[in-house]
Amino acid sequence: MERWSDTVLRIAWTWTGSIHDAQDICQIVLLKLLTNRRCFSEERLERAWVIRVAVNCCKDWKKSAWFRKRVSLDAAADAAVYLPEPEDTPVLRAVQSLPERYRQAVYLRYYEEYEPAEIAELMGCKATQVSTYLYRGKAKLRTMLGGIYGEECLSK
Repeated sequence: MERWSDTVLRIAWTWTGSIHDAQDICQIVLLKLLTNRRCFSEERLERAWVIRVAVNCCKDWKKSAWFRKRVSLDAAADAAVYLPEPEDTPVLRAVQSLPERYRQAVYLRYYEEYEPAEIAELMGCKATQVSTYLYRGKAKLRTMLGGIYGEECLSK
């Protein structure tokens, strides 16, 4: 570890530009080095192996969803400022009082405008199950809200 940590850390930092991400990659590479059963006859062969593993880990990191979908805290804070808050209405209060699975499905579909297949992926179930949750959730909302008001809002 003492021999290779500096080299691996520098390689990872050049790929990531972040000391924290570089440390994570360094940890992965060093764990692979510790669990490697290979015996190298020369130090240069071991060095080549460590460098290749480090570069491959950096490439994997660049391809990962973590790297592709993350944003800085500043960007996230700026984005949060522009997110409109749902209006506090009787319908929203009724949605929030639904059982969890119905509440999640109805909220994601009608307030966040996700498609049933996307909701299924988020909830870890099938799209047909989401459709059932939406149907039953809307039926409960109609009962809770009653009258014309419930029919107008839930006719989607």
